[in-house]
Amino acid sequence: MYFTDLKKLENGLKTMQKDENIKSILLFGCDKNTADDAELKEVLRLNTKPLLGGIFPQIIADGELKEIGFLIIPFFEEIEVKLFETQKSISIETQLESEMTSVSREAKSVFCFVNAFWEEKTSFLKGLYDELGPIVNYIGGCAGSLSLQSLPCVIANQNIYENAAVIGLTKSSILVSSGHGWKPISEPIKVTETDGRTIVSLNWKPAFEEYKSIVEAYSNQSLINDNFYEMAKSHPLGLVKLENEMVVRDVYANKNNKLHLVDDVNVGEYVKIMNGSLSSLVEGAKHTLEKYDYLNNENYTTFYIDCVSRALFLKDDFQQELNVLNKNELANGILSIGEIANSGDSFLEVLNKTIVVAKWK
Repeated sequence: MYFTDLKKLENGLKTMQKDENIKSILLFGCDKNTADDAELKEVLRLNTKPLLGGIFPQIIADGELKEIGFLIIPFFEEIEVKLFETQKSISIETQLESEMTSVSREAKSVFCFVNAFWEEKTSFLKGLYDELGPIVNYIGGCAGSLSLQSLPCVIANQNIYENAAVIGLTKSSILVSSGHGWKPISEPIKVTETDGRTIVSLNWKPAFEEYKSIVEAYSNQSLINDNFYEMAKSHPLGLVKLENEMVVRDVYANKNNKLHLVDDVNVGEYVKIMNGSLSSLVEGAKHTLEKYDYLNNENYTTFYIDCVSRALFLKDDFQQELNVLNKNELANGILSIGEIANSGDSFLEVLNKTIVVAKWK
C-alpha cells in the first residue's frame, strides 16, 4: 500500500488498526519526504501493532520507483519486534545477550533494518548471527540517506531512531534469494591493511594504485579523481567466498591513495575487482527471481530489496530492472544502502549492489 504523504499514511495506519487480520506492519519511507521526525513520530503513536521498517533513499511501490511517500506491507502473522541502539552503559553485545534470551525459539525468519552509517552495524550483525545462527532466514536492509550522513532512519513500533537497528522475529518461513550480475575482471587480490571501512593497501601496495592499474587496463580509460566516482560505480570489489556467489562491496571514494567503502572488508580477505553492464545486471535480477518462479501462482507476498547503487549505476536504464521485477505482478520494496539476506548457507553480512527477493504467505 503506497501513501503519497504523511496525512494519507495516518489515515492508512488508522484503518489498519481496525483490521484484525493484520497482525503486524512493515513501514518504509523516503528520505526526501517533507515531513520531519517529530511529525512522523506523532503518526506512529497511533499504531498499536508490532511495526518495523526504516527510511530509505527510494522505495518501489506498485511497480514504480518513488522518491517521496510511504510504503506499508501488512503482515498477517505476529512479529516480535526488538530494538537495539547505542547506549553509554550497555554494549550492543550485552543488549543482544539480554534481549535474545526472551525471544521465541520457534522463529523461522528475522527481518532486520539498521542504520547504514551506524558505527556498531557490523558488530550488531555479528552478534545477531552469534545468537540465532543459521537456523533462521534473515531479510532486511540498511537505511539512511545518499548524503552518506547518519540520521534517524530506523522505525520500531511508535518511534524512529538514529544509532540503532530493529529486528522482527516471525514463525513464518520467509523464502530468500539474492544475486547481482557483477563479474570478476581480476585475479584474487589480498587485502593487506584496512582502517575501518577503508582499504589502505592491496597486495602490500597502496590500495588506490593497485585498483587503478587493473581498472585502467580493463577499461582503457584513465582513472583520476575527477572521474573516480563514475568509474567506481561500474568497478566494485567482490569478496571471494568458498562455494558462494561473491559478496560485492561498493567503492565510493579515493583519498590519500586509500579506497573508501560503504561496508567492511577484513584484513587477510581476498577480493576481485568486478565489472557490470546493463545486460549483466538485468540477467542477475532475472536469475534471482527465477529461484521461486514456481510460486508465482500461489498466495505469496513478494518483497524486493534492491541496492540504490544499482539504480545510480543504471540511471534511466534501471527501468529495465524494474520491468523484470514487474513480470508477474507490480513490485513493492525498497532501495537500500546495503542488503541483508541469508538463508542459512553462509555467515550473515551486508551485501552491496545486490538484489534480494523475499516471499512469504
